[in-house]
Amino acid sequence: MRGVVAALLLWWATACAPVPEPVSDPLLYHPDAFAKADSAVIGIPGALTPVRVLSPIAGLRTDTRAIAFYRLPGFDGRPADEFVNLTFAAKRIARAVAQFDLHQVTLIGHSTGAVIALEAAKAIRQTSPDTDVRVIGISTALPAPQPALAGVRGAAGTVAAALRVGSLDPRVVWLEYYRYLAYGPAADTDPQVARAADDLVKANSDRISLPEDGLGRRHTRALRRWTNPDPDAVQGADVILFHGAVDPIFPPRATARFARTLPGAELRLIPGHGHLLLLTYPALWSDIAALVTNPR
Repeated sequence: MRGVVAALLLWWATACAPVPEPVSDPLLYHPDAFAKADSAVIGIPGALTPVRVLSPIAGLRTDTRAIAFYRLPGFDGRPADEFVNLTFAAKRIARAVAQFDLHQVTLIGHSTGAVIALEAAKAIRQTSPDTDVRVIGISTALPAPQPALAGVRGAAGTVAAALRVGSLDPRVVWLEYYRYLAYGPAADTDPQVARAADDLVKANSDRISLPEDGLGRRHTRALRRWTNPDPDAVQGADVILFHGAVDPIFPPRATARFARTLPGAELRLIPGHGHLLLLTYPALWSDIAALVTNPR
């Protein structure tokens, strides 16, 4: 019991510690393309993922629509010792929108990246009020205490995965848990879903890697204390949230409550899918393309 208490105290102290601002520039873009554009799409991956998970966004590039990606620490050339800082990220994206005087910007974020997108939308509404802002959140992370609860769910899911495969090998366990992340409990109870989960792992096993030591902490410290401050600041932005109806990390019921706090937000639940909509629901990209090219 003392060990558990000590671990919780350590976690709390870490979560409450200041989140350092990065030194490197996280934004990956072509200045010349932005200088000629009147709109942009900015992709923001979730924790522990590179920008390539959002690569279909590149297909939305036109002569007047530029594309950018927000790189996370340890991926795509950014130093691994930096932290995800939500306030810094929001201001950096808003600064780019103002610098290039964009008339329209679509922010597409997955999980933690969706939180960055929401905070960036708030900042853009303040600094560039005439800019049309759209947020597309995919498997959106939720405000505190949900990130802490997600950690508990993840730990329990990992233990369950270890029991299912009868192994303590970290990679074997992680690949089994990946199936659960993708499709929820049906990955173990429904033969058709189980086959889809197996195929997903097989197709992506060479790209699924365990996080480096401490990287998860650096990616999630800011999220654990995020409370969605001033939700009304997103007023005027178009917010659409795509979410798996069996997401085991951020449950749909909690997501629905969160969506109601965002003025005018629309929640689209995808039946039978979990936290990895980017991989398990290919139709997502055509839905997103339609939103970008035919704004509501």
